[in-house]
Amino acid sequence: MSVNQAGGAIRIHQLHKLPTPYTDMFFRALQEHPNIDLHVYHLWRGSWRRPWKTELGLGYRNTYMRPIGGIDWRLLKTAWCDVDSFFVVGDWAHLPTVAVILARCLRRAPVAIWTDAPQEEVKRPLVKKWLRSKFLKWLLPKVDIVFGTGKKALRVLLGMGARPAQLINLPYLVDLHQPVEAGRKQIIRKKAQELRERIGCDGKGIAFSLIGTLMKIKGQEVGLEAFARCRREADIPLGLLIAGEGPERQNLESLVNDLGLDKSVAFLGWQEPEEMDAVYLATDIVVHPARVEPHGLVILETMNWSKVIISSDSCGASEDRVIHGLNGFSFPSGDVDELARIMLDLVHHPSRLPEVGAQARKTAEAWPVARGVEIVLEQAQKVLLKAYK
Repeated sequence: MSVNQAGGAIRIHQLHKLPTPYTDMFFRALQEHPNIDLHVYHLWRGSWRRPWKTELGLGYRNTYMRPIGGIDWRLLKTAWCDVDSFFVVGDWAHLPTVAVILARCLRRAPVAIWTDAPQEEVKRPLVKKWLRSKFLKWLLPKVDIVFGTGKKALRVLLGMGARPAQLINLPYLVDLHQPVEAGRKQIIRKKAQELRERIGCDGKGIAFSLIGTLMKIKGQEVGLEAFARCRREADIPLGLLIAGEGPERQNLESLVNDLGLDKSVAFLGWQEPEEMDAVYLATDIVVHPARVEPHGLVILETMNWSKVIISSDSCGASEDRVIHGLNGFSFPSGDVDELARIMLDLVHHPSRLPEVGAQARKTAEAWPVARGVEIVLEQAQKVLLKAYK
């Protein structure tokens, strides 16, 4: 196996759509490992769903792709020539990344794909759907490794043509130090207190949160309807923070008014990373009622913050991490009645919140970011050893 002469490290080229606080955290952890020489290539700087103002792409070596005629030719040359490195491609839907995958396959050079659970339920034109299916059934068996984010992803990928021997579970992971460090900052504690006061939950009240892009597939209206039912029967103050922005905001605001919740619900809009720290610190229970969710970083972050998660059973992370009634709760997607029942039971038994939150944190501690780094390094070593022994 060939290694980088400068440091004896395995060269890993990671292709990704765009930087986010989560991917930055993971890539920094990869970069810090003494046996990894990492270079990340981003396809985009941002998107409407993730309008970060915080500067990203820091703490690791990275480059933004510069496609000409749809292909980043410099990156393609690296993919073709640097045969004793390991390429991990986090996208198969765009020409610059597909070109890299094909180049590595033609050169029989080590290459992996890393993906969430593919959303096969998304409606696509019939011809496009057929062509996509045929292409992926041809492509997936040809790469060395297929990293899937959790059991749901592995199950879907197997049905799409990946071989069982290729599939490796590489779910989302957490920075265990983040909640501790953020909780020590006075500015964040003060902001969290202000958020609770804003929804009337200072003192003995219980603060719920809905976190994520405001889209139909996220099911926020299910959470709102369940919250309204719960609030009518509660004997203590309840409030709801809605952190996120998106095309459903106007509809959700109208629903809040129709349900008479305007004084106990706060729309926070888009939240930057430090602002999200305050949201988690202010929250007692996070509700994640998504109709479609490949994995669900919100679930993992909630557990990392020692908070109670109630998630729909359509979320991959719910299947992987949530043990109903022990470290969190799960309900059938779209079932307002069951969600309201779980919420109300917790409101009537608030002493359960710290118990469930502590178990959630234990679950988070089993999946630190260091575990993901070791998974990537182990698979890179295996593939390179097999290719060049």
